[in-house]
Amino acid sequence: MAEDSSSDAPLSVAIDTGGTFTDVTLVDRQTGRTIKAKVSSTPEDPSVGFLQGILRALELANESASRISHVFHGTTVATNAILEGRGARSALLTTAGFRHVLEIGRHDVPRVANMYHWVKPGRPIPARRIFEVRERLDTNGAVLEALNELDVIEAAARIRKTGVEAVAVCLLHAYANAMHERRVAQILEAELPGVFISLSSEVLPSFREYERSMATVLNAYVMPSISSYVARLESRLAERGIRAPLLLMKSSGGVTGASTVRKQPIQTALSGPAGGVVGAGMVAELSGHREDRKSTRLNS
Repeated sequence: MAEDSSSDAPLSVAIDTGGTFTDVTLVDRQTGRTIKAKVSSTPEDPSVGFLQGILRALELANESASRISHVFHGTTVATNAILEGRGARSALLTTAGFRHVLEIGRHDVPRVANMYHWVKPGRPIPARRIFEVRERLDTNGAVLEALNELDVIEAAARIRKTGVEAVAVCLLHAYANAMHERRVAQILEAELPGVFISLSSEVLPSFREYERSMATVLNAYVMPSISSYVARLESRLAERGIRAPLLLMKSSGGVTGASTVRKQPIQTALSGPAGGVVGAGMVAELSGHREDRKSTRLNS
């Protein structure tokens, strides 16, 4: 997004929400003036501390909310939900014959662990909430077996009885052709109104079934909480007259809009560590220490 350098809205604000404190940095892009504020986090609803931090920074800077043109936010809401097992009750719909992909994984045992005592972590979705549908694509996306829509309708009826909040859809080779997944989504939206739908062809359109399945499942797992959180953030900003776009930190180190995060919240799961790397890189560059790959290899 191009930077708005107009004189009536020269302020950018960045908020990082932590477990104890919420840190805010307000920058006037015209003068370079920087104001920092710190308020207590509000774990019961992080959006409260988010807004309190912005208001505190504006107060210290003697500025008005209308002069903010960008709001950047780093959040660990998705990260914490995954680590603490507090995600939404979810289901997975997959191609017939692939129900146990999550459990099988990669058959890898961590080398630092004793292979006789290592316990595989629990999966976000148990096998009893994984449902199969008949369909098949080849590796190029050509249809080998058409999607059986009755299977999808039957699966939706069974999913409804489980009381899930979100459904992940990961069909074989959907990265090469999303046609079947998109049709499944249409049926699920009609059969399960209000339930969040996560498609592998949107979350991670690349081969390797376990990784794609797990990413799609985790995306569904955090969708309800992240969507609700982002909606509260936008509502609180609007209430205070802050019309600047809300941009959230991604695991890649960049930012994306709220609408994208609602559909792909998994993009924020590692945004905390990524933000640290981006910040360290900027400080290093300002200090005159640019990356030198050759010297790094020699010193390692």
